[in-house]
Amino acid sequence: MKKGIVSFSFILVSLMGFSQGETSVLFIGNSFTFMNGMPVLFQQIAGAKGHAVFVDSVVEGGKNLAYHAGRAETYAMIKSRKWDYVVVQGHSNELAQPDSKVEQLTLPFAKQLVDSIRANNPCTQVMLYMTWGYKYGNSKWSPIATYDSMQFRIKNQYLRFADVLDARISPVGEVWKTVRSSYSGINLYDPDNQHPSLEGSYLSACTFFASVFGESPLNNAISVKISPETRQIIEMNASQVVLNNLNQWRFIPRGRKLKPGFDSIIKDKTVQVFSTAEEADFVEWNFGDGFKAMGSEMSHVYTSKGSFIIEQKVTGNCGSKISKRTITIE
Repeated sequence: MKKGIVSFSFILVSLMGFSQGETSVLFIGNSFTFMNGMPVLFQQIAGAKGHAVFVDSVVEGGKNLAYHAGRAETYAMIKSRKWDYVVVQGHSNELAQPDSKVEQLTLPFAKQLVDSIRANNPCTQVMLYMTWGYKYGNSKWSPIATYDSMQFRIKNQYLRFADVLDARISPVGEVWKTVRSSYSGINLYDPDNQHPSLEGSYLSACTFFASVFGESPLNNAISVKISPETRQIIEMNASQVVLNNLNQWRFIPRGRKLKPGFDSIIKDKTVQVFSTAEEADFVEWNFGDGFKAMGSEMSHVYTSKGSFIIEQKVTGNCGSKISKRTITIE
C-alpha cells in the first residue's frame, strides 16, 4: 500500500457537498477507488453533462470485502440515506484467486454487503466495480502471472458475482484492457504497476458515468491534466465498451417499474376515475376541492362549478409517482 493513501481517503469525503434531488452514489472500496480522487472526477463529469450527483465513499487502502463487511462504519454509511447506487469494489487481487478461495473468502462477504444495501433500500442499484489486472500480472500464483490471465479471471468472477448477487457491473477492467491493447502510448498505471495513474482513474470515472447514466462521457468539459487526445480516446472507449454491451454488464433496472396513469369519466358534476397505473401497491386521489380518497377506482361529486386538478399518487416498492389532470365541471 502506498504512503498517504489512507489519509487521502478521508480528505475525499470532506470535499463532497450534500443537497437534495440528486442522483446519490456511494463507493465502497479501497485505493483502486480513491486514487486521484476518482469519485470526484465521476461527480464532475456528471455535472458537466447536466446531472447533479451526490457522492460519498467508505474506503481504505488495501482492504477487501471481508474488511468492509465486518466494519460498523460501512453499515453506518449504507444506512445514511436511500442510495440510488452503491458501488462495491473488492481488493484488486481477491477476485483473481482460485474459485474455492473466492467462494469461501469473498462471495459470502459480498452477499452480506449487498443484503444490507437492499435491506436499507430495495430499489438501490448495486454496481460491482470490475477492476483490472496488474501490468505484469501477479507472480505469486502462476495462473494469473500475466496481465491477460489475471484480467480474464477478474472479468469472469465479476460476471459470476453479478448473476449471483443480481447486480450491475461497471466494466472498468474491460475498458482498461481495450485502451491498453489499442493505445500503448497511454499509461494507465501508477509506477507500482498496479494502481491507476491519473489517466487510469479518469478512465474509471468515465466508465462509471456511462454505467450509471447510460450516456457517453465524450467531450465533457471538466478540467483535468490529461491531453485532449488522450481524454478523447478514453472517453470514446468507455462509451463504446459500456453502451454497446449493456446486456453483458447486466443493465437491468432494479425493482418494479412504477408508472402512474388514470382514465376519467365526467357526467354532470360527478367524476369517475379509474387507475391504469402499473406496479402500484397503493393509489391515492386528490380531487382538487379538498376531497381525498384511496383506491384504484373512485367516484366523486363536486358541489360547485369550475376547473379542478385531479392528482393521482401511486406508491410501489421503489417510491411514489404523481399524475395530474385538469377537468372542468360545468
